[in-house]
Amino acid sequence: MMGWSIFAHSVRMVFGNLKQVLQITVGPSLVATVLIVGIFLALGIPLEAFDETAEGLPPGVSPGTFFLFLALLLVIIWTVMFWIAVAWHRFILLEEYPTGIFPEFRFDRILAYFGRGLMLGVLALIGFLPLGLLLAAIGEQSVGLSVILTIAYAAFLIICFLRLAIILPSAAVGQHLTLAQAWNSTAGTAGALGVLIIVSVLFQFVVQLVSAALMIVPVLGVLVVLFATTLVLPLINVSILTTMYGVFVEGRELG
Repeated sequence: MMGWSIFAHSVRMVFGNLKQVLQITVGPSLVATVLIVGIFLALGIPLEAFDETAEGLPPGVSPGTFFLFLALLLVIIWTVMFWIAVAWHRFILLEEYPTGIFPEFRFDRILAYFGRGLMLGVLALIGFLPLGLLLAAIGEQSVGLSVILTIAYAAFLIICFLRLAIILPSAAVGQHLTLAQAWNSTAGTAGALGVLIIVSVLFQFVVQLVSAALMIVPVLGVLVVLFATTLVLPLINVSILTTMYGVFVEGRELG
């Protein structure tokens, strides 16, 4: 089935290119770590500020400073995430091999990726409005019906989102793909994408269970879990979009 084939191909892309995975992810992750520690120090915010037992703002830190910290934190995290995603898309689709531990920082492609992602986010929010209105109309009269409608509508929106999300790899490689073109390119794939979503969710659930078990192993277990959850899993999700773009837009065959 196509949904399973897309998922399996995406997993093979990651595990078959572990050297490139490290080259594309390690450098940007180190940059993010250094920058985050830097803004902690520059703004005078103690690390204890994010302790789960902490209450309110730390002493001497104003709300404005804390808001600035959070804004800078989001900018760093999202920039690094898009840097990695763009580099991975370009590696797979354009065979643009990374050199060293720092993939090329393509600001124009990262900015385009952010813009497309923001547009998809706004569309997703708009898409959930009818569900909110419908649930408000139903109220507490039928909890069971509300749950069924929420699950069905959410599944419908996720499939729609996936169909449109191939504009992200197109932005990474510098190709202009409109929402209409993305929608038309993925016509008739709802069933396959439904299977893809189910398989992806089950896979991530299994990985989380295995990770929880490995956490009891000192040092090595923790390192394996960090590698799997912070590097491999996100790249598999990026690879799914890469594969979809290659199959539905470029007409590539699934190996």
